[in-house]
Amino acid sequence: MGTINMRIIWLFGLLTLVGFSTTCSSGKHPAAKSVEVFLQALVARDEARFVARTCQEFESDALLEFDSFSMVKTRLEGLDCQAVKEDGDNATVACKGKIVATYGLEDQTFELEERAYQVTKRGGEWLVCGS
Repeated sequence: MGTINMRIIWLFGLLTLVGFSTTCSSGKHPAAKSVEVFLQALVARDEARFVARTCQEFESDALLEFDSFSMVKTRLEGLDCQAVKEDGDNATVACKGKIVATYGLEDQTFELEERAYQVTKRGGEWLVCGS
């Protein structure tokens, strides 16, 4: 009977450890995830999803950037965003990777490391409010 109890305890510990490691590995900050969705919507030309991740006061500036990519083929390479600073409902997110825009036969690269995104939590959602 002692062996069965030890196996149950061992199995419970193993399951707890697996659950903990899964939680930690998928632990990207929601503000960073929001910026990634924002950038993915930008290159996919998905204006509704792009605007949904944008603060109202930043929307007109963000749409200028959206429009600048509207007539070219774009893609993201190596996108990885991380929250580098958080203060309550505000966060600063830095990203690695680049947007590649193809103008005719020529590629132009926009390095994401060159800017930080200001993200604010409103109504339970993290929204891009500046860059």
